[in-house]
Amino acid sequence: MIRTILRVLVSGLVVMGASASAWGQTRITESARDTAIADIAQIIEDEFFDAERAAEIAGSLRSAHAEGAFDAFGDGEALATALTTRLAEEDRHFGVNFVGAEAAAAAMQRPRRGGGSGAGPGERPVDPWLPLRRQNFGFASVEILPGNIGYIDLRQFAPIEPAESTAHAALDFVAGTDAVIFDVRQNGGGAPSMVQYLVSHFLEPGGRTLINTFVSRDYEYPNQMWSLPSHPAGNRPDVPLYVLTSARTGSAGEAFPYHLQALERATLIGETTYGAGNPGGTFLSDAGFSIFVSTGSARNPVTGTNWEGTGVVPHIETDAEAALDTALRHAYAALLETDPDDGARRTLEWALEGLTANAAPVSLNEAELARYAGAYGIRSFSVEDGQLIYSRDGRPGAALQPLGDHRFRLDGDDNARFVFVVDGSGPADRMDLHLGDGRVLGNARTD
Repeated sequence: MIRTILRVLVSGLVVMGASASAWGQTRITESARDTAIADIAQIIEDEFFDAERAAEIAGSLRSAHAEGAFDAFGDGEALATALTTRLAEEDRHFGVNFVGAEAAAAAMQRPRRGGGSGAGPGERPVDPWLPLRRQNFGFASVEILPGNIGYIDLRQFAPIEPAESTAHAALDFVAGTDAVIFDVRQNGGGAPSMVQYLVSHFLEPGGRTLINTFVSRDYEYPNQMWSLPSHPAGNRPDVPLYVLTSARTGSAGEAFPYHLQALERATLIGETTYGAGNPGGTFLSDAGFSIFVSTGSARNPVTGTNWEGTGVVPHIETDAEAALDTALRHAYAALLETDPDDGARRTLEWALEGLTANAAPVSLNEAELARYAGAYGIRSFSVEDGQLIYSRDGRPGAALQPLGDHRFRLDGDDNARFVFVVDGSGPADRMDLHLGDGRVLGNARTD
């Protein structure tokens, strides 16, 4: 008999898959292998969102098994890998795991989420969202980068029900920035509700934008996902928005950039994504295997399709490792074209200068650095181990990064610039400290 557990095991699969060996040997009998393949084929036929394709995929799997395609696999984990490899050619979301018959039986006996705390008399209530809470619901980092650029590193799309306050806080943190970068390069997917929440924040208020449509056997009519009529964190329909992608970005991690791209609301930078565009759930077999099956399919209202098999192709293609710096360069250039005030222009120009210096470091030998060494009032500079060291009032020194044209900065600091005034090839006559607020503190050489 085949049983299914939906949603409850989606986040718990990793634990179960890792514990299969702990329950017993991963070796399986020929009978168990036959039962597992028959169960998996039947689950696909019953649950895959496209009934016609479901029958074809299940029939092909049964035929392959009958022809001996899996006879060499007497190990549960190896069989799961072979099945995943074959099925992923049909749909990128297919994934088979060997969890062991004991683990599967134990999981099937667990109560489903939603019926209470899961705790008995005198026991501490169980928080079903605890694993997600420990990962901060996928929000790995939220920062303000040089140039007043908001940056959100999002590793998964948690359901909005437990994660709304965290998502709200992240959006509030970058609310005053001049552009926002979402990093989903390490995002493998998650819940559509978080996609809806985040996309809505960057659209006009009112809830009049159709973001996505889900097609499924479970719906008599397509299930539509609209923008939120009123967003808890407000709306930012005009802020420049960038999304970083990689070949590892998958599922809901792809939905987010795909829908923003279709709406012409964001610039995508990085690599083409994995290409898993059909959402679904995890199902268990009594034989000790689990399988993720796409029970629905996304249909973007603009493109009429999704990213299944093709991935999301970014506007600007570059290696994933270079995506953030590439996005910052484009953001700085775009913001400079908006005719910012003097302070904002200085901030952007310095941020771009620092980014350029990091990408192509300026190298100065000790003789060149020695031109700047000396005392300039309360500020002094020395050369140590091939670096120019800055000290104020005798305090511990800090290394400066050369930027070219007699300009330096504290490493990673774009709030000030040390600009030396030189005459010919001799030593510097003065050092002007340029501050981010526009002030210039002149310091004549005093040694």
